[in-house]
Amino acid sequence: MNSWPELLISLGGLARRDNIADLKRRSTESSTVSFDETVMATDLSITTSRIPDGAEVHVRGTLEPGINGVELRASVSSSWEGECRRCLEPVTEPLEIDLMATFLPDSSAVDDADAYVFDGESIDVGEVVREELMLALPLTPLCRDDCEGVDPGRFSAAATAATEVPEPDEGTIDPRWAALSQLSFDED
Repeated sequence: MNSWPELLISLGGLARRDNIADLKRRSTESSTVSFDETVMATDLSITTSRIPDGAEVHVRGTLEPGINGVELRASVSSSWEGECRRCLEPVTEPLEIDLMATFLPDSSAVDDADAYVFDGESIDVGEVVREELMLALPLTPLCRDDCEGVDPGRFSAAATAATEVPEPDEGTIDPRWAALSQLSFDED
């Protein structure tokens, strides 16, 4: 299994463990770290949707001091591919998401499932980006909203209803179940 690439963002002097309290008091524009990075996707798929290995994932965002740690706000763009659930044709669509996350400098303070830990010097945004991309991939892709399937004349809802097996009359045995009448159970 491939691992998702790291996307380490250096905080400079933004958030050392000993000055988080100071940062909360003086949240100004100069205490924001902006970044604009591109990573290559690896091993990112769910059901029939995937971001192909080697596809570019563009991440643009900011890190700024928050109440307990550092707040991440970012936009992520890439493209995904998959198979339409109705006609099985290939589908390729752009994928754009906005995300927010909190990074805390101490792992013992992480009681929130949405918080991540950082070492005080840099933050690995890659883990958050990967999780959010996985959540954004469609579970059952469609090529278009009005897709009727492979051969609409043959497999449409009306055609399927017309070819359903009729209910047998009482007293007659459905040929699909006829072999079961030959079973016998010995009671000892």
